[in-house]
Amino acid sequence: MEKSFVVELIQNVAFLLVFTFFYGKQWIESIRSERILPKVLIGVTVGVIGMFFMYNRWMLQPGHSLDLRTVLLSISGLYLGAIPTIVAMLLMAIYRLIIGGDLMGIGLLLIASSGLLGIGWRYLQQKRGKHNSILSLYTLGLITHFVMLLWPIVLPQEKFLDLVQRLTFPLLVIYPFITLVLGILMNKQFQNWENEKAKDRFIESEQRFARIMQNINMFFFNLDLNGNFISCNNYLLKNTGYSEEELIGKSAFDIFVPDDDKQKAENVVTELLKTNRDVYYHEGKIRTKDNKLLHVMSHIMLVKDKKGKMKGISVLGENVTEKNAIITKLKEAKEKAEESNRLKSVFLQNISHEIRTPMNAIIGFMSLLKDSPVDEETRIHFYDIINKSGERVLTTVNDLIDISQIETQQIKAHKSGIIISDILENIVSTSTPLAAQKSNKITCTSKYMDTNTMLHTDKNLLSGIFINLVSNAIKFTNNGSIEIGSYDKENDIVFFVKDTGIGIPENRLHAIFDRFVQADLSLSRPHEGAGLGLSIAKAYAQLLGGDLWVESEVGKGSTFFFNLPKAEAKPEKPETIIPETIEKSVKDNHKILVAEDDEMSYQFLKNLLKQKGFRIAYAKNGAEAVEMVRNDNEISLVLMDIKMPVMNGEEAIRQIRTFNQNVPIIAQTAYAMPTDRNKFLAIGSNDYISKPIETNKLIRLLGKYVNILI
Repeated sequence: MEKSFVVELIQNVAFLLVFTFFYGKQWIESIRSERILPKVLIGVTVGVIGMFFMYNRWMLQPGHSLDLRTVLLSISGLYLGAIPTIVAMLLMAIYRLIIGGDLMGIGLLLIASSGLLGIGWRYLQQKRGKHNSILSLYTLGLITHFVMLLWPIVLPQEKFLDLVQRLTFPLLVIYPFITLVLGILMNKQFQNWENEKAKDRFIESEQRFARIMQNINMFFFNLDLNGNFISCNNYLLKNTGYSEEELIGKSAFDIFVPDDDKQKAENVVTELLKTNRDVYYHEGKIRTKDNKLLHVMSHIMLVKDKKGKMKGISVLGENVTEKNAIITKLKEAKEKAEESNRLKSVFLQNISHEIRTPMNAIIGFMSLLKDSPVDEETRIHFYDIINKSGERVLTTVNDLIDISQIETQQIKAHKSGIIISDILENIVSTSTPLAAQKSNKITCTSKYMDTNTMLHTDKNLLSGIFINLVSNAIKFTNNGSIEIGSYDKENDIVFFVKDTGIGIPENRLHAIFDRFVQADLSLSRPHEGAGLGLSIAKAYAQLLGGDLWVESEVGKGSTFFFNLPKAEAKPEKPETIIPETIEKSVKDNHKILVAEDDEMSYQFLKNLLKQKGFRIAYAKNGAEAVEMVRNDNEISLVLMDIKMPVMNGEEAIRQIRTFNQNVPIIAQTAYAMPTDRNKFLAIGSNDYISKPIETNKLIRLLGKYVNILI
């Protein structure tokens, strides 16, 4: 009997081991999922094992047999949960009904109580947040089999006491111990499963990390403690030009770190290892294979084993080369914007000064002429001051117009054949009186001064360059000399204007060519001007196919150079261009129609023309001018303002030309763009004069079309 008992017990325990095997290898995933079917199938398997226990029970004594179904169901309820355990309980109950016998009811109660106790114990453990400890498992085994020991109470007393006496030892000693051992095995299986899952997650995470690091747009590489490469990613190879074979096993310091940064990089690693810091941030440079330098912000990390021992170094670096370049450009743009704002303020101060100062003189001396009787000499002196102040205002306005035209690209080079010596002679003759006022002497040493060399260029732009450079030299020179010269260089003629003036500080040599900038930007600067002359001259030089530059030394003077293409210079006399004249009948005592909406401008023209012996007709707008020309055959010439109400001057000229092709029309306007003259000629005017009108220029222009004594 003992042998049979031991053999049957071992067989039951073996099936319990099969149960734990299935749990560890197959069931944990299923019972943790939300799916019902896998849990039902697990319950069927547990039920089959329980039926085997009931079929393979052992005889403790004749009429008394035992099996391990209660251990199975209690452990099933604790580890597998409600659904598998209930399914197993149903199958085992059905099988118990099929077996039948005197103790069938007690057998059913044992199935129900052991399964429900396991399920209940699982619920309590989860609610308390506890694990299935040794004490917990043993307690479950005791309670389950103590209840099992109570169920025979329904039997007759003698039979109950006899059954209790025989079953107490196996139920309260052997079965709880088997429950404990089975629970420990289940715990072990669950721990193995968790370890396996953790290992899988670690491997997956490591693979994912490796893929990310391999493809991330950042530098990533691993070094040993000596600074030699262990591994690196594609981004590093792509941006440095090296192959993996050229890096692995080689020193990162020798390959990547520039010589001037090597000591700093070694100090960083030394400090990192010494302080045992986890992360160190460092911004440095990496030298590529083709010797370019990349700026890198690096996160340097120590790699340690489980015991905290240092095994190597990992570096994750961001290529900030372009970012730094952008930041630098933004800083430069910010500085330029701030400088622009400062220059704008200085410009407004300069313009205000350059307009208000001469206007103050004009208004002031005109007031003196009006309110105080003065002699002829004083009147002439006042007139000269008013005239010079007016010219200063006009120069400022003309410079503003010129720079505006340059900015909007309205000025174009209109090249024709000119004699260089004519330009040079004109500049010297007109500038000499101005230079003499400051005790300066002007000389021209250019070899073209005494030749008839012809240059195909824009006469006005070339004259404008010389005028601005010579005026600038006169302004900044006292009791000195100004030389205009030239020399040939390769395919260019290089002209220069050299003075012995105050010179320009080295840090201002480039800035003086900027708009509205002078060498001295302070409010105490002694020289007048809006700071546009050199900008205009440089722009003109570039329009002519050259450039303008300067050499200067403070206290010794400055030399401004500009070049023109030499290939366009031809040593021949240009053909004389005979201007086209208008044939007309001339009347005595000419009547001139002045079409002008501005009262002050009309009064000026009226008084000027009356002094010259003209009769005056007056129209306040273009419509009146058209009717007066239509109805008055005595009108010899029309001075037509362009901007007028009712009908502007352009439309008036067009309408007059529909019925009168002979009367000379001179357009007079405050517009001063280079294209205005051609535009007004195209619509029918004979000539053009810009405001403010110069008296002598107007009289000469009138003399071109009517017979007057000038």
